[in-house]
Amino acid sequence: LIQVGFSRSKMAMIITDNQEAVREGILNKIDRGVTKLSAYGGYTDHERPILMCVVDQTEFTKLKQLVKTIDPQAFIIVMDASEVLGEGFKRA
Repeated sequence: LIQVGFSRSKMAMIITDNQEAVREGILNKIDRGVTKLSAYGGYTDHERPILMCVVDQTEFTKLKQLVKTIDPQAFIIVMDASEVLGEGFKRA
C-alpha cells in the first residue's frame, strides 16, 4: 500500500466500429475525457482508432455498460491505473 497507494482508477482501451458514438457517450454521459489513438489492425492492416479513457473505480461499471449498449462487439482492454494525475483526478 505504501508503494502503490490505494489505486481506484481503471484505464480502458476500447476498439469499436462505433467509435464516435462511444466517444460522445463517454464525454456526455460519464463526463470523462477520451483520447483517440491511431492504430493499425495486425490482421487487416487497416487503420482503426483506439479510444483510451481513465475512470474512477466507481465509474467503471457505467463505462462498461455504456460501451456494450452502443456496441456489443466492442473489444475492451482494462488495466489498473496505479496513479492518475490531472483534471478530475489527484493533483500533483
